[in-house]
This record gives sequence, structure tokens and C-alpha cells, in this order.
Amino acid sequence: MVVNTIIAWLIPTIPVAALWWHFNKSDEELIEKEWMVVILCLLMLGTWIIPFGPIIPLLAMIGVLNWSKLYSGSKKHGSIFVSVSIVGILLTGFVPTSIPVGPQSWGEPLSKENPNAAIYPAAEQYVWLLSEPELATVSITTGRTPWALNPILGEAAVLGLISITGADKARLQSSIEALNEESSRVNIDPELFELVDIDSESTHHYKRGDIDRVMHVKRQQIVMDIDLPLITLKADVLTVIQAEWGGEATILTIVRPSFRESNDVWAEDVVIEWLESLE
Repeated sequence: MVVNTIIAWLIPTIPVAALWWHFNKSDEELIEKEWMVVILCLLMLGTWIIPFGPIIPLLAMIGVLNWSKLYSGSKKHGSIFVSVSIVGILLTGFVPTSIPVGPQSWGEPLSKENPNAAIYPAAEQYVWLLSEPELATVSITTGRTPWALNPILGEAAVLGLISITGADKARLQSSIEALNEESSRVNIDPELFELVDIDSESTHHYKRGDIDRVMHVKRQQIVMDIDLPLITLKADVLTVIQAEWGGEATILTIVRPSFRESNDVWAEDVVIEWLESLE
């Protein structure tokens, strides 16, 4: 993971340095050194300390350039320079992520790939089928957060990205297929289901033994007809998100059939066992 973090940290500087050299290889200085210093500071330091990373400040710089009174050549080359910086940041989304880790008691993963996953950003997903303490599928997804190497507000950004890109449903298909094979009573069409958000708290305090963590969570339900959620309810979904230093986020998703009622809506046993395996 450390090597991948260093690679993700350095990738944006490569196109920026190459472009600066290209613009200034002649006698005419099209991009001043001050611009280079500011951009590199944003890329090298901002990605570690600015919430959501340096992309927003860079976009603001493009706006300033457009409104500034600099001569047109300086505006044009400055805007290109900043735009390439943003592209360089987004390229870090292709850096491989770490392998998902689950407790030994879960055994070998049922699946180690997600054929429905998007190409970008890079992600790995493992799926386990559990019978204790209740029937459930558990998936652990590690995904790249290309906008920043810090976890500040990272969970909110990940949730927004999942919702916008449609990955919310794609990440559940392997879990649904595993439940269908395990129990004929589940019978969820992995292509036609809908997700309904449950109005609940966005964080939950998991505390037991040495574990004392407040985790970002999201509760949802799998239904077959979004207009008749109670009648067509098939399963409950709990998502636990942990953004990490180094430009990665880990998403734990637990899918439990609705025909087995549970008083443990936060899946304390499963989540705490997973947190213990990370210690």
C-alpha cells in the first residue's frame, strides 16, 4: 500500500513538469516559475491537507485566470497548465488498491472479483457468504480516492461518487447472486432490483472489547418495486465506509435477507469482527 501511495502522490507531478519544460524550452518564458511552485505545492502538499484535495483550488485558479487582465497568451498557457494538473490528479485513480482483508473465521472469499465494477477508479472486491450469526453476504471493497490522499470528508465524497456513478447497485450484484444460490427464498433479480435509502443516522459507534470506533454508515433496502417498497422488500443492506490516508477507502457491505428479522440493524457482530481483523 505504501508503494501505491507514493506512486499516486508522484503521478500528477509528471505531466505538470513535462508541460512546464515544454512551455519554457524556448527563450520565451510562457509559464512563470511562480506558477510552477504554486501548482507543485498544491499537488505535493494540498493533496494531504485539503479536504477533497487540490482539485477545487485548481478549478478556482482557472476561474481567476479567466477573469484576470493577463495577456491572452499567459491566460491560455496558464489555463492549460492548471487543466493538465487536474488531469494528472485524476490519473491516480488507475493506481491499484490494496487487497481486501477479512477475518480468518470467514474462510475463503466466495468471489474475488466484481465483473460489474467500473474501470475507474481502481477497486478490488471480495465477497464472503456467512451463515452465522445469521445468513448474510459480506463484501469488502477497496477503492482508490483519486481526488485526495487524506481521509478528510472522504466518506461523504465516496458516498456521493457511488450514488452519481451508479456503482451503488453494481457493487451489490455479486452479493445478491450468492444469496440466491444459498437460499431459494431470497429470489432477487440482480438486474432489476432497486435500492431505497433508509432515513437513519450517518454514523454508528461500534464498541466492544478493544474496539471503540465511530464509523460512517448507510442503511438501505433492496426492493423489486420502488413504488411498493414494503410489499416487495427482499433484503436489508448496511454499508460501512472507512476513508484512509494514502488515497484509499474501504467499503464493508452486508446484505441480509428480509425474511430473517434481526434486531441488530447495525450488524455489530460482523462489523466488530472485521474491525478486529484490521488491528
